[in-house]
Amino acid sequence: MRSRSATPYVLSSAVGIAIITAISVAYVGLPLWIDELHTSWSISGRVGDISERAAAGNQSPLYFYLLNLFTTLTGHTETSLRVFSVVCAWGSVLALNWICRRFQLPGWAAFFATVTFAASHLQLLFAVEARSYSLLTLLVLLLLCVQTLRIQSDGKQIHWRIEGLWLLTAGCCIYTHYIAIPAVGSLALASLLAGNQSWRDRGKIFTIQIVVLALFLASQFSTLQQIYHHRSQWAVFIHADAATPKALLTTLPVISTLLIPGALLLAALLREGEAGRRSLNGSFLLTVLILTSLPYLASWTTTRMDWVNWFFPRYLVTSLPALSLFGAFCLAFIEQNRCFPRLINWTLIGLTLLVFFWLDSDVIHNASHLRINPKVERWDLVAATLNAEAEGSGTILLAGGLVEDRRLPEQAGARHTANLTIAEYCRFPLQGIYTIPDNLTVRAVNSNYVDFQQLLSHLCQTPQGWLVARGKNRNIALRELLIRLKGEDGFKDYQIPGKVNLYSWTTSE
Repeated sequence: MRSRSATPYVLSSAVGIAIITAISVAYVGLPLWIDELHTSWSISGRVGDISERAAAGNQSPLYFYLLNLFTTLTGHTETSLRVFSVVCAWGSVLALNWICRRFQLPGWAAFFATVTFAASHLQLLFAVEARSYSLLTLLVLLLLCVQTLRIQSDGKQIHWRIEGLWLLTAGCCIYTHYIAIPAVGSLALASLLAGNQSWRDRGKIFTIQIVVLALFLASQFSTLQQIYHHRSQWAVFIHADAATPKALLTTLPVISTLLIPGALLLAALLREGEAGRRSLNGSFLLTVLILTSLPYLASWTTTRMDWVNWFFPRYLVTSLPALSLFGAFCLAFIEQNRCFPRLINWTLIGLTLLVFFWLDSDVIHNASHLRINPKVERWDLVAATLNAEAEGSGTILLAGGLVEDRRLPEQAGARHTANLTIAEYCRFPLQGIYTIPDNLTVRAVNSNYVDFQQLLSHLCQTPQGWLVARGKNRNIALRELLIRLKGEDGFKDYQIPGKVNLYSWTTSE
C-alpha cells in the first residue's frame, strides 16, 4: 500500500489541539480547586519531600517531579500548573494521529479518533487540570505506540530494543499513577494474545514483562498497601450502587466508539467472510479492545461488589484513547472494504459521530452554557481575605471535605506517611499556592456534617478564630450550627462565591 500523505494527519492533529486549547481557555483566571491544591502543595516544599507528599495523596511521584521542573522554569502559578497538562494533552493528540498514520487510516478516520478523544467529557474534565491524568493518558498512548511497533515488526524474532522501550514506558506509567496498573497489565496480556510473533516468543515477552512489572510494583509496595488498607475511603464518594448498567454505557463514550462501531464491524465481517478477516488489522484491534474493556469492566465489577470502589471518571482515563482508536479502525474497515453501499457507509459513519455529540460528549452543551468547570472553589479569595483581615495570632478551623479528615477525631496524631500525621496532611489546602499569614495556625477538623461533635468542641474552646468550610451542604449545616451556637450577629459570614466559604467570630469577654 502506498504511504498516505502526512497532511490529513497534521490537519487532524491541529483540530484536536485546537479543541483542547479552546477548552483550556475557559480555565484562564479560575482558581485551583482542592485536588489541584494538593498538586501545588506537593511541589511547594523541598524536592526531597515530593515523593512523600505524592504518596500521602495515594499517587506516584513522576508527574510531580516533572511538574516541579516545569514550574521552576515557568513560575509556580495557576496557569503554569495547568499548562503542563495542556501540553500533555496536545502530545496525546499527536500520538493518536501517529498511530493512525502507521496503519494508513484515511484522514477522516483519524479525524474521528481525534474528535472523539479531544472532545470527550473526560478530556473536558482532566486535560487542562493541574493533576496527573493528562500525563498518564499520554504515557499510556506512548506505550500503545511502542506496542504498535511490535505488532508491525516482521515477527521473525524478538526486537529487544522495542521490548526495552516498552518496559521503560510501562515503568513511567506506573510511577505516574497507580491506576496505570490495570492498563499496563492489559497491554501485557495483549502482547501475549495479539501479535505476529510465534507463541513461544510471545510467551517469552509476556514472562519478561510480568517479572519486570512485578519489580516495579514491589518498589511501590508501601503506597499500594496504604491504598488497599484505606480503600473504604473511596466508598465515601464512589458508591457501589453507582456502578449500574446505565453507568457502564455512559461513564465513557462507549456507545459511539465501541458498541456501534463494533456491531457494524461484526456485521461487515459476517458479510465479507474470510476475505474481510484477512484485510482486518486484527492484532491491533484486539489490543485496543483489551485496553478498553479490561480496566473498564474491572473497575465497574469491583465497585459493584463494594470491594475496591474506583469506577469513577478520573480513574478511567487510560481507556479513553483506545476507545477512540477502536471506533476509528472499525469504521475505516467498513468504508475501505465497501462492506455496504457507499451512501450507507457514509450515513453510518455520520450517524455514529452524531451519536457521539448527542449522547457521549458534554463539550458543546457545557461550553454553550458556560459550565466548562463546575468545581468553583475560591480558595484564593479565602487566602486574600485572611491576609487582609487577620490581625495578631489566631486559629483557622479547616473543614476541607477530605475523606481523610473523617479519621481526625480518633487518629489525628497517627502517621499518614513517615513524616506526616493525618492532622498535618489535612492542612494542605492552605499550605500551597495560596499562602496565609504565618501568625495563623491551621487546625484541620472532621468535616462530616452529619456529626459536628469535634468541630463543636473546637468552636467552644476557641474564643476568636476563623472557619473555612468546603461543600455546599456542609456550609449550609455549618451556618445553622454557628447561628445556634453564637446567634445571628455572633459571627461573620463572608459569603465567598462557590463551594468554599469563610466565617469568623469573636466571643466577648
